[in-house]
Amino acid sequence: MPHPTGSRTQRGELFAAIAAMGFGSAYVATALALRSFSPLAVAFYRSVVAFLALLALLSILRLSPLVVARAGAAGPAMPGIGHRVARLVLIALFGGPIFLASMNLAVSHVGATIASFVAGLYAILAAALAPLLLPERLTRRVLAGLLLALAGTALLAELDPTSADRAGLAWGLLAAVSFALYLLLGRRWSRSNGLEGTTIALATLAVSALSLGTLVLVGEPASLVPARLDVVSAAAIGWLAVVAAAGQLLTVASVRLVPAARTAAFLLLNPITATILAAALVGERPSPPQLLGGGLVLAGIAAATLPLPGRAGRGDLSGRAPSST
Repeated sequence: MPHPTGSRTQRGELFAAIAAMGFGSAYVATALALRSFSPLAVAFYRSVVAFLALLALLSILRLSPLVVARAGAAGPAMPGIGHRVARLVLIALFGGPIFLASMNLAVSHVGATIASFVAGLYAILAAALAPLLLPERLTRRVLAGLLLALAGTALLAELDPTSADRAGLAWGLLAAVSFALYLLLGRRWSRSNGLEGTTIALATLAVSALSLGTLVLVGEPASLVPARLDVVSAAAIGWLAVVAAAGQLLTVASVRLVPAARTAAFLLLNPITATILAAALVGERPSPPQLLGGGLVLAGIAAATLPLPGRAGRGDLSGRAPSST
């Protein structure tokens, strides 16, 4: 019979890998959606459609949002409802409107490829901040693997801060910081506050729709109805909604099963997926340095996540999830 810890690790890694590929495709889909919509309008429509899709899925599964929101509420030392709601909203802000708006603005400035690499720095940031927010260790092997993958993303992007759009890079960095905090706070508070994955996903999409919708209505209401809407842009928003709904659930499920550093390492598949899809859908062809960068990213993921011989089931790298605080 498989060891329970090994099963948890495998599921957590699988969830992270699927979420990573979906998030990677979102950069290219965003570039396609920007043909008809503004960055904030794309983020708004993505959130609204994803929220409605998730509600429909819960209805099909015969689960009401109210029941889901109460799931896991029982437990020792449970904070008061006010603290739980405040923490849920904070998680939702980092994983929803702040991340989505920053990511879309980065894509609009520097394109899907570079935006995916810069925003993908959240993996390094999550691993570096984990010891401050979680009872997890940052081992030298994990750090070396993540740094190797970071070097690979720089080669993939052929990143030159002196010539690239600095505003786009800044938006990408903000997206990275935001998503790193989403990963860490989701792991820190999900169990101790009775916040199930569906609860966090619904809250994230709802907060995104409300906040981004308000920003669009106040700042650029005309962008909600574009002068020209093509089928590709509409389909791209539909795909972004799928990624938003499924990705939220898978990411939260992953960080509840494995340490944040391991989840972050698998999510470095983002730039690999974005590069492949950019080549297939928008005609971008990786140069030899970019291909080398892709190899370094994969090597970094392997170095940071694959267990050493004879050490399976031991320590943080085994996938043992520490207790939430």
